[in-house]
Amino acid sequence: MKQWQSFGWLLFFWALAAVATWLVHDHVFFWDTVQLGSKHAHWYYQTHFADWLLPQEIDSGHPPTFGAYLAIAWYLFGKSLTISHLSMIPFLWLLLFYLWQLGRHLSKEHYTVWLCVLTTADPVLAAQSILISPDIPLSAFFLMAVYSILKNNTILKSLTFIALSAISLRGMMLVCALFIWEIVLLQPTWRALPRAIWSKIGPYLPAGGFALAFLTAHYARTGWIGYHPASPWAPSFERVDALGFFKNMAVLSWRLLDFGRVFVWIALIIALWGNKMRRILQKHHNFQQIFWLFIIILLVLSPSCLLYKGLSGHRYLLPAMLVLTMLTFTTFVDNRYKKLIFSVLTIGLLSGNTWIYPDKISQGWDATLAHLPYYRLRADMIDFIEQQGIEPSAVGTAFPDIGPFYFRDLSNDSTGFSAKNLYNQSFILYSNIMNDFSDAEIDELRRRWTPLHSLQRRGVKFILYERNYLTER
Repeated sequence: MKQWQSFGWLLFFWALAAVATWLVHDHVFFWDTVQLGSKHAHWYYQTHFADWLLPQEIDSGHPPTFGAYLAIAWYLFGKSLTISHLSMIPFLWLLLFYLWQLGRHLSKEHYTVWLCVLTTADPVLAAQSILISPDIPLSAFFLMAVYSILKNNTILKSLTFIALSAISLRGMMLVCALFIWEIVLLQPTWRALPRAIWSKIGPYLPAGGFALAFLTAHYARTGWIGYHPASPWAPSFERVDALGFFKNMAVLSWRLLDFGRVFVWIALIIALWGNKMRRILQKHHNFQQIFWLFIIILLVLSPSCLLYKGLSGHRYLLPAMLVLTMLTFTTFVDNRYKKLIFSVLTIGLLSGNTWIYPDKISQGWDATLAHLPYYRLRADMIDFIEQQGIEPSAVGTAFPDIGPFYFRDLSNDSTGFSAKNLYNQSFILYSNIMNDFSDAEIDELRRRWTPLHSLQRRGVKFILYERNYLTER
């Protein structure tokens, strides 16, 4: 009876995912999904898959599987925002299914619902779940891989590792991390390490072969891996100095605490204070497994965040955040006050969607549901601009709204906003969604430009500024 009750909860979460997807079915592509989803899919769709390699100006260095998947969905069902959003549902369901399976593995079956509640309450996963984002299939395949390792399912492991490698370079990194985790779980001596590696490497070889083939073919055609100096995202790959490294450490810590996750850390620290940590590691097998997975995933994903200028986005750490939630679940699932603790942590995580920082502090808007008002405000602002007879190309703005509208709304509208230049443009569209306005530019707009039209809703704002020539005399 309890098994069917637990499965009923899975069906509930599946239904919730489908309803949430339908509620946002008309939302435009947002943030990095414009590049990694829409632009890639458009190229395949418009060229009828003429070549597997993307043009250099939109090639992100990742296997372009996600863009190809979207293009196929458009071919089969029509190119629209609705189809693009609905195409995410299979991955959302897969993610929830393996989350449910992991909950069954880590606890008594009727407590599995709490793992699903805690995980879906995380603002980063919740926000990515309503976007047309490659991080959802990556997260789904990651949880599937973790489950296949815990169950020692060789065939499932091989298939999942290939899927992870086909999504992105970060997926390839996760496969390496999972291999290290499998070896660590064996706890081999240094003398037994070669035998341990040999015993576990088989299911990883197909994924390794795919990764090697893709990177080799890509390098042979382009001469680069990951990025090239002329790419729009090249500044993000600039190496940092010692000061930048410590700054990135602070940012990484902030990302792990951000949007309500600080409550999770407080609860874990209190629970594991003192000698309890050693006792739990020695006696609690599930905790031990997930603890080492969290450490390894964090060690594998952190170097890119620490060594480079702009690779510290919340979504890059999403697999680590998923494992952190599993770690929290295994820590408290046997606690007599678990329902109260999980309820408080859920409320704390949900509160993260209300965290909006001041305008001069950059915020990961694709990692919180706080960005939801953006879509309506953007549409209303575009309507106002058109009503005023202002050409969109005459309006300067910043990421994520630079470029043709059709990459965002899948329309036939090739007009769009230009990259901001406060020295030679008469109109500037500012939003606190846009992190690329410097503090000096924000001050300049407020001091010397005239707000022509302002919109604001639940902390998200859009302001169309017009140059005030009188202040320049």
